[in-house]
Amino acid sequence: MKINFNHFISVLIAVLALASCQENIDPILPSPTIDNVEIGLNDDEIGVIGRDFHLNADILAGELIEQVQVQIIPIEGESYEAYWDLELAWDEYKGTKNANVHKHFDIPEDAVEGSYDFLLIIKDQNGTSTEEKRNITIYKAENLP
Repeated sequence: MKINFNHFISVLIAVLALASCQENIDPILPSPTIDNVEIGLNDDEIGVIGRDFHLNADILAGELIEQVQVQIIPIEGESYEAYWDLELAWDEYKGTKNANVHKHFDIPEDAVEGSYDFLLIIKDQNGTSTEEKRNITIYKAENLP
């Protein structure tokens, strides 16, 4: 009887030791989602230098929103008269679970005509982020199609 009990204890200790050595698996954290995106007046994905630009999107955080950010950046391989980019961030949504982001901002006077990547980036307080990427075209008012 003693041999069986000792054998049982030895096996139990070995199993517990092996189990404690296994890697801890990081939990899968939920990412924010972006829906119903409208970029540009009438969702036309056009910006006009010196004029109002429209953005609308419904955001649902995985945990809570940390930041809502927009980047307008040159497309690799495109040629431009000069380098130009834009980055905007809004902290007013911080700490909310969901939000309708409805923003109007001017395309700055120093913007350069051309096609750009428009990135809507949502950062979550759990450390995850989600990005919506669209292509927009920026024009001078006199060159609008």
